[in-house]
Amino acid sequence: MHAELVVVDPRNDSGERAFALTTPEAAVVVAAASTAPVGGCGHGMDWFLRRLGVHLLARLTDRPDRGITECLADTIAETAALHGARCDLAHDATPAASVVACRVLMHDLQYLVLGPGVVHLHHAGGPTSRMTGPDGPPAAARARPSIAAYAGTGTARLHTLTGASLATDATARPGAGVTLTFRPDARPPGPILDHRLGRGSHATP
Repeated sequence: MHAELVVVDPRNDSGERAFALTTPEAAVVVAAASTAPVGGCGHGMDWFLRRLGVHLLARLTDRPDRGITECLADTIAETAALHGARCDLAHDATPAASVVACRVLMHDLQYLVLGPGVVHLHHAGGPTSRMTGPDGPPAAARARPSIAAYAGTGTARLHTLTGASLATDATARPGAGVTLTFRPDARPPGPILDHRLGRGSHATP
């Protein structure tokens, strides 16, 4: 599996903070769910996005026994625990993120969208299919693991796909995105991943 990552540098645009990362088995894209200032947390949005993204990637790769929604719920709980007593996680402006993720598990691609985001699946010899996440304030990763239940999920057989793309906004130019290309003839068996990271630029819609 070849992956191309495009992430807006938060130093250039603080209102479009985003974070993306991949392994040979999984990809995660997270972005701030709102441009409003963060309240109730002294760590800031960038800290939250990185913790959320790293923990989710670890769960997706290390816990194949857990469903993809369960991995997100576990990740939200783990990230919330890192805040500490000084953060008011009940605050209306506590950090919140949209999440788009996928993983290769055996012969399937599992994918998830929570909040404003989109997954495009590129089918071999056929059209591209599209899944977006639910809208509205509840549909964003905050501090309650139960929010993971709002995520849209799906599964596709790997042999039917040539690639997939993940982005954190289904309508506007995304703050972060990952494009995956599947190589079924890869040797040795298993997905192959190369990284290409671009900063200060947008993925092509």
